[in-house]
Amino acid sequence: MEIIKATKEHAHELSALLKGLDTEEYSFSEVDKLLPSIESGIYYIAIEGNEIVGTIALIIIEESCEIDALITNKKGVGKALIDFAVEKCRRENIKKIWCWSLKRYNAIGFYDKMGFKEQFLLEKHWCGEDCYIFGRVID
Repeated sequence: MEIIKATKEHAHELSALLKGLDTEEYSFSEVDKLLPSIESGIYYIAIEGNEIVGTIALIIIEESCEIDALITNKKGVGKALIDFAVEKCRRENIKKIWCWSLKRYNAIGFYDKMGFKEQFLLEKHWCGEDCYIFGRVID
């Protein structure tokens, strides 16, 4: 498996993968919404063979890195993407990585395993849905 920066040529396949994050209220997967983010360089993709098996979007602001999106369709890819993000943060002297996740995604166990220690629930935070915030200090 290889993790590379997404390009506009990946947009349609990336869109299909991101449909798994879509809700009734919001679409993460619309190609028109994706293209500016791809072109700004925040999306990284995990490729196995010729297939995209996962993606992570990273937004770096000063000494913080937000995981804006993370989804995979194969076991073990999520861990590889988090490891990639943490190493990128270390190289760029980023002190913290964090994300929010809708409660419906049941991501608590995953982020615990990935070393995210901070966790709190924001009720009715996004489009009327409960969201967890997860955070990890980069050592």
